[in-house]
Amino acid sequence: MKFRGTILTVAVASLAAFWGCSSNSQSAGNSAETGSPELAGILMLDGGKPAAHARVQCVPGNYNIIAASEAEQVLLSAFETETDENGNYEFDSIPSGNFSLEAFHQESGQMLLLQNLNAEEDESLAVNDTLQGPGTVKLLVSGAFRENQSGEAIVIGTTIRRSVSVQNGKIVVDSLPADTFDLLIYMDNLFPVGFEGIAVQPNKTTVWGDSMTYTFKAPLALPEGIDTLGSVVSDFPLAIRLTEKEIAFDSVEMVNGRWEAVRISKDGNRSKKLPITQTYFDASAKEAVFWVSVDSLNVSDSLELHFDNTMNPAYAKDVFPTNRSYSLVWHFDSGLEPVGDGAERGYFEGLPTGAVAADGVVGKGAKLDDGDAIVAENSAIADTSRKVNLVFDMKGYFCFSTWVELDALDKEQTIFEKAKEYALLYVPEKGFVVEVYHIADSSDALDTASYKVSWASGADGIKAGEWTYVAFSRRAFEQTVFYLNDAKVSASPEQSDWDDSKVTFSLEPSDRIDSVGVRAYFEVGGFTGKLDELMVGGCFRDDTWTRLTYLNQKPENYWPQLVPRK
Repeated sequence: MKFRGTILTVAVASLAAFWGCSSNSQSAGNSAETGSPELAGILMLDGGKPAAHARVQCVPGNYNIIAASEAEQVLLSAFETETDENGNYEFDSIPSGNFSLEAFHQESGQMLLLQNLNAEEDESLAVNDTLQGPGTVKLLVSGAFRENQSGEAIVIGTTIRRSVSVQNGKIVVDSLPADTFDLLIYMDNLFPVGFEGIAVQPNKTTVWGDSMTYTFKAPLALPEGIDTLGSVVSDFPLAIRLTEKEIAFDSVEMVNGRWEAVRISKDGNRSKKLPITQTYFDASAKEAVFWVSVDSLNVSDSLELHFDNTMNPAYAKDVFPTNRSYSLVWHFDSGLEPVGDGAERGYFEGLPTGAVAADGVVGKGAKLDDGDAIVAENSAIADTSRKVNLVFDMKGYFCFSTWVELDALDKEQTIFEKAKEYALLYVPEKGFVVEVYHIADSSDALDTASYKVSWASGADGIKAGEWTYVAFSRRAFEQTVFYLNDAKVSASPEQSDWDDSKVTFSLEPSDRIDSVGVRAYFEVGGFTGKLDELMVGGCFRDDTWTRLTYLNQKPENYWPQLVPRK
């Protein structure tokens, strides 16, 4: 007999010298009156104290806790007893043949399970042991078990019956005694599933099944041919991609577990664990993506990434913290109904009309036709109850980055727009154009004209049907950073008159009015093609930050790439 965390003493001898045996005859099992074996012993708690007033049961080997009738589930009283103040117990009658001994101490919660006990006729059995704290077992299961599906599990040949549920791809069975046993799982209308030889340790969670770990290194050295960083970058969100080159996607269990990341400096110092979250996993496409917030990005450093499917997949939620001026982050990986906001507080969900999911540069993207739109909810006006908003005036900080794939380049198209505030357009001959608008202040006698300031990228490097990275950052009227792919745009701002009645929103007029009658919602749409990794914020991103974002997110030859950790 094998078990974990207990010390078993079994002596075959007369126990009369230690315990007085009752002469009461029993109708169940064997009886001392007829020369059949008796059972007695002392039970202790794992702290060394007697297990006083603990419930003790002898359970026949053929006992069925999931019996058809309640009568069949009742254990005969002859097989139940309680320890005295010193932890002593005794049975005048025990089940014939193979049986289990169970004990539970209610005050401490400690318990005991000893299986496959047996005693010969006319011999007494002594079992002394120590109760232990209960353990938990997580059983790795297949995709046939739905998330949050409930059921129950039994230990065959015992009275142990536990509620179970599927959590993160694992069946979780709690409060199990320390031993090695077989489990039978009943869930909904599925056939019972058996697990054999599960060893549960006291006070611990044991994951039973095929454990899986991966450890990778992500060198942060820039790709060959790329010059060095021009500035120090901190709190940088890094997309890490997994392909079939790095992991096996044959089992969907890969998504059930946790990734952890640390930064390792050139001299071997390790950082604290970095914020990390998984956004995309597609077993059929053999792709997965997670994001890491690198506290300090030095190209002589590396990231170490470790995966363990036995750990709870609870991730940090500050990869895109709003205190770093991320207002809106749309990855499109979680679907379009609605679009999930990847910023820490999740302030701006996207409500799509007509847009559908499509392949993106990192995970999934969004595909739109001319009349399709994605509108950011609650983005109409500045709201002082929020820590961030999507309102950026001419005097403040403003930045965005996104990837755009246009089906055709022969007409003007709106990529995104916040009416009367700013927009990203595509204009033939001019390329991508960023416009920031100023509305005349009627209360200011000197401010009588509305105008717009625009920056044009030029058409070089833009091709129909190919992804283009567009990034813009402004600190003041003349302090801007504008990138098209990996090339910085030398674009001078142009100021011109602007008619504020020009609004290109595809929403119905009644839906375009906010609570104070202003048409001011943030909307993506007005083009035919795809969009991915849209980030909007109220800060200034320099050349280094902007180029690293391009290198990290571009569809092919992206940076950094994972290698096995040796």
